[in-house]
Amino acid sequence: MQISERVYLVGSGRLGMQMTDPLDCNVFLLDGGSHWALIDAGSGLASEEIVDNIEAHGVAMEQVKTLLLTHIHGDHAAGAAFFSENYGMQVITAKEAEPWLTAGDTKKNSIDDAKKAGVYPKDFVFPACSVEQGVVEGDRIQVGDLTLQTIETPCHSRDHVSYLLEIGGERCLFSGDVVFADGKIVLQNTWDCSIQDYAESVRKLHELQIDRLYPGHGACLLSEARDHIQTAHDIFAQLGIPANL
Repeated sequence: MQISERVYLVGSGRLGMQMTDPLDCNVFLLDGGSHWALIDAGSGLASEEIVDNIEAHGVAMEQVKTLLLTHIHGDHAAGAAFFSENYGMQVITAKEAEPWLTAGDTKKNSIDDAKKAGVYPKDFVFPACSVEQGVVEGDRIQVGDLTLQTIETPCHSRDHVSYLLEIGGERCLFSGDVVFADGKIVLQNTWDCSIQDYAESVRKLHELQIDRLYPGHGACLLSEARDHIQTAHDIFAQLGIPANL
């Protein structure tokens, strides 16, 4: 599904468009011309469906050379090994998360706790995956003729990063699970979820005055996304907690 001139939605679960497996996050395909990229990989439970959706747009998998992860929770990153091993995609994630992903560490990415809570089935598998690059604040990633900037946004996971794309005079953000339409967030009872870090990350995004928001779940915002981010920011600034997705 084409969302905008350079962005396609090729995977989405029960908290979104229900295009692929219910556990999938929003998986975006980014058109860099000769070089395409995926933003997040989904749960690994419907990876072939994601491939079908990519190819339905006339894009050969050989053109999709990079996979950028916003964080390594199961719904966003358990599919990374599939795309790396089958299509040679170079995987990029936060530098802090690099050793966790390469080891398939299910404690650091909270899979163990999520299974106990019933978020994932007991037989859910998170495969280890090689990482091409671990990124930090300010790192730039080239995808064909597009340049994305890394923004560290710890929120409901400590390793979370967002990717800023400036194109056509607009600021577009692939925000993973930091903030969603209507200013909603995702706080959860895990080892690395910090309210203070979350508030600071939302403040940082508020200052960027984002035009378009491509979040990890739910609706994309193709204009005035800054207003939705401000909703979350204002609540945090008043010592409150925004509504949970």
